[in-house]
Amino acid sequence: MLEKTFALLNDIPGGTYVPDEKKCYDDAEIEQLSQILKRLLWAPSQIRKKLQQAGVTIIPCNFYSEIPSIEDIERSFDAPVQNFDLIFDDSGMKEFLAELHQFSHEFDPPREAIVGGSYSWEGNPFSFSDAMAYYCMIRRYRPATIIEVGAGWSTLVAELALKANGAGEIICIEPFPPEFLRGIDSVKTLIERPVQEIPPAFFNASLRDGDFLFIDSTHTVKHGSDCLHLYLSVLPRLSRSVFIHAHDIRLPATFPLNELRDKHVYWTEQYLLMAYLIDNSRTRVQYGSTYHFLRNRQQLNAFMHGRFHAGGGSLWFSQKGAPSA
Repeated sequence: MLEKTFALLNDIPGGTYVPDEKKCYDDAEIEQLSQILKRLLWAPSQIRKKLQQAGVTIIPCNFYSEIPSIEDIERSFDAPVQNFDLIFDDSGMKEFLAELHQFSHEFDPPREAIVGGSYSWEGNPFSFSDAMAYYCMIRRYRPATIIEVGAGWSTLVAELALKANGAGEIICIEPFPPEFLRGIDSVKTLIERPVQEIPPAFFNASLRDGDFLFIDSTHTVKHGSDCLHLYLSVLPRLSRSVFIHAHDIRLPATFPLNELRDKHVYWTEQYLLMAYLIDNSRTRVQYGSTYHFLRNRQQLNAFMHGRFHAGGGSLWFSQKGAPSA
């Protein structure tokens, strides 16, 4: 099955965009496959579960689908791209970045890892200006406790900064921890469970004013997701005044066309985050890697000292404690 189509795909790496005029499938084979998939679309859940265990989900494609169609994605980029500016204070964010800059000369890891379990700029998903900002945030505001929801390479950055501070500890909530996480001195607690299982009261019991809540989630807004729990249950109930981080946030832009269309990146966390921040008197956006890259690149480049590329997806905001939790 699909012999002709697979032959056409042989020299095309996965995730590569192929323009419509260069056909990469056989019509008859794709029509046959479509009929099979339509039959499986409403198959008993045990069949769909088996497919999902193999890493494949079959879902409807229609006006109400939660996954945008490729036509919808491409059409959205034909119109002027939206800029989501309502949550940003340009002058205030520039001043905040200037505050962080005083510590940026300290953070100078190697480009490539020298030993296992040590931080390097290359080969990890937490790099660019995100890593520099995290280090400088910890050095500037000296949190006693950091809760990381999603831990790993970011934890190595936090470890370096906390050691420079001479104090501070990390609580990691990570259901799939890399082995090196267990050897990081500053990690005092490792909770190997999804954050959805952690009640809001835990965060209030663990954090004090000035501490950090570092979120690097699945980035998905769906039934039972970590994002729903964090943004709708945990954050509104925080009783302490803290700094909060979210990763892979492209605001004030959206995700680029190639990531949406060719890489299956349908992350919607940033829109729930923005809805949470708009007209929220308790919050103030302080730093955004994408924001500065798009609107303030000269200052961001200076912040990086030429050590690695500027940019990234970190967004930091401060939140005042709730009167009651």
